[in-house]
Amino acid sequence: MRGCIQASITNGRWHGALRRAAAALAAASLVLLVAGCMAGGDAAGASFKPVHPGVLAVATALVPAPGFWEGPPGNGGFEAQLATALAHRLGLNRVRIVQVPFGQIVGGHLNGADIAMSQLTPTSERERSLDFSTAYLTAPPGVLAREGVEARDLKSLQALRWVTSRTSTLTPIVMNEVRPDTTPLSVEDRSAALAVLRSGRADALLLDLPVALGLAREDPGQFTVLGQLPGNEGLAAALPNGSPNLEIVDTELRALQADGTIDRLRARWLGSEAAVPLIRTEG
Repeated sequence: MRGCIQASITNGRWHGALRRAAAALAAASLVLLVAGCMAGGDAAGASFKPVHPGVLAVATALVPAPGFWEGPPGNGGFEAQLATALAHRLGLNRVRIVQVPFGQIVGGHLNGADIAMSQLTPTSERERSLDFSTAYLTAPPGVLAREGVEARDLKSLQALRWVTSRTSTLTPIVMNEVRPDTTPLSVEDRSAALAVLRSGRADALLLDLPVALGLAREDPGQFTVLGQLPGNEGLAAALPNGSPNLEIVDTELRALQADGTIDRLRARWLGSEAAVPLIRTEG
């Protein structure tokens, strides 16, 4: 188009009307180009299709969850503020929290929420029921223990009394890599496991390291993080199977990683993993 306009002006410089027509056509083309660019940007932001207009509905299992969902619902915590930042990037006005039992979330039942943020680790089994975004946190296994309990190597970990959760993806690591000297006490979920730990009936519980750090930060008189085990797991947002929103959620989470938002939220609500020693489970 630009080349055609220039040729018309050059070849028809003797004709003022033709020059004016060409200039008008160029201006019109520029307006259309700008409008097209603006429409493209708007389309990218509007491609997210929420269940409720203007609202990002987020399913989560535990409220409050130290380090992740704190204070008045949605006001504090890593995932709470990440959800707010994500909603802003998606052009939505607010976040609505939908509390759903963890077992239902991993089974694909979000109770009408657009996404789930509930310290979720993607697995092949869970991917049969959910679509997962890119991971927004690295989450190697972390050993949460009662304050006063000590362990610095695999042998001392094996001597501890463990509690495990039947819904946790980390239970096989306890059984197959730590291999405790005594059979762990098995309970239904994380809430029950934490209750056992608080009661003194167990010494240690394996959690995603960011979760363990959040709990120890919230209650340092009760809990401590003894160490982290080798692993490259991550925590991600989950969406209903086949959701048309997966690509845009992925894109915006990556943007929040790139601009430093996620790092800032992690430092504010979870603290650093750097000081947590690595305990190897293999020789």
